[in-house]
Amino acid sequence: AWADKDKGHGHGHKVFVAERDRLAVYTFYRGEFVGGRCPPGLARKENGCLPPGQAGRLWMLGAPLPPAVMFYPLPAALLGQLTPAPEGYQYVRINDDIVLMELGTRRIVEPVGSIANLQDASRPLVTDRDRDVVAAYYRDDYLAGNCPPGLVRTDQGCEPKRLWALGEPLEPSVTYELLPQPLLGQLDPVPDGFTYIRLGGNILLMSVDTRIIRAEIVDLSRLPLARPAVASAPAAVVVPGRVEYLGAGCPPGLAKKHNGCLPPGHAK
Repeated sequence: AWADKDKGHGHGHKVFVAERDRLAVYTFYRGEFVGGRCPPGLARKENGCLPPGQAGRLWMLGAPLPPAVMFYPLPAALLGQLTPAPEGYQYVRINDDIVLMELGTRRIVEPVGSIANLQDASRPLVTDRDRDVVAAYYRDDYLAGNCPPGLVRTDQGCEPKRLWALGEPLEPSVTYELLPQPLLGQLDPVPDGFTYIRLGGNILLMSVDTRIIRAEIVDLSRLPLARPAVASAPAAVVVPGRVEYLGAGCPPGLAKKHNGCLPPGHAK
């Protein structure tokens, strides 16, 4: 808010409230409302925070606030986001209205906003300015070579550290789940020393002793919506010293033996 000389009015100054400040007030109380909170003396209703009963407006623009009417200063967290009020003025809340009041006279000089309707779809919960501030903060940190804890720096930004990588052992702190027995009962046995596991949204083949991930079987975040009309060909899983075919025997022309897939008669 700021004051401007206004010789055409008997009060000496005309006070303006910037749209940015109105939006900051709405955004602050909208966040409180969404979190299930309302200021003291107001009740949370379907659309916003309202006084009990059917209380009418207790103030008039340009007139002093009656002595019997209480007002409340705005929270410090909100005041820190607003342009400072001109000298001799104060942002206050009167019931569900936020106004700018002249100290000493208690004259209401400018309405700022209402928290009776905090469901205005045209008003964002987070302003573009705040989004830009957050992005700029982390972009500067990234350009300085840093990322927040738990994230790794990539060519594009800061991303969560992947819990596994093909051909790499799982870290000791990483936990996983074995596949359920009803599913395992439908699968061919895995090679000795290996097991199927679920890690997050991935089904993987893991070496039991070394915890090395040998193959990714399915990404559960990319499941097809319909079953294929024809079963897919089995995927080859390369394991040190041999190839095992999972799920459907061996490729055409090869026979499944104890140690792998071999041509008929052990042809060389």
